[in-house]
Amino acid sequence: KSDEVGQKKESVKTKPRLNVHLSDLKVHLGPELKIVYPLILNFAASGELELNGLADPKWIKPRGVLTFENGEVNLVATQ
Repeated sequence: KSDEVGQKKESVKTKPRLNVHLSDLKVHLGPELKIVYPLILNFAASGELELNGLADPKWIKPRGVLTFENGEVNLVATQ
């Protein structure tokens, strides 16, 4: 019975392999999109991106324009 439990644990840890491909997926961003890294930067941005390729951060190919409308950068913040 302990062998069965070990096998079940192994099967739960594996991720299903899905190959999702994006083809000309258009994403409209804004007008109130905020890009924030607390205490360091805060920007308002808008724009349009077109995404192609595998839906994986290593393989996706974005194309488009982001406009930084306004924002702040704290250059004296330290950790």
